[in-house]
Amino acid sequence: MSVTDCARFLAEDPGELVAASFACPWCLARVDDTVLEVGTHDSLAHCVCPSCSEDWDVALHAGQVMRLSLAPPPTLRIRFGRDGGRPVAA
Repeated sequence: MSVTDCARFLAEDPGELVAASFACPWCLARVDDTVLEVGTHDSLAHCVCPSCSEDWDVALHAGQVMRLSLAPPPTLRIRFGRDGGRPVAA
């Protein structure tokens, strides 16, 4: 089942609140990293829970993408997808 959530933070919010927007919707575990795909009209962050292994997407608007690009929270690693597709696992 594919789940898409909506990020709930403002560009000026503290890093802890920004990182909390990516918590697992099933077990509420903190996510350590995410893959961000920036689109022309919509952007998604692909997340995988380190605790329960569930995966989901978080929809982002332009201000949120800018915040993640310029000042990501220190506890969340942001990777950028290539060509609008999910990257191949390293």
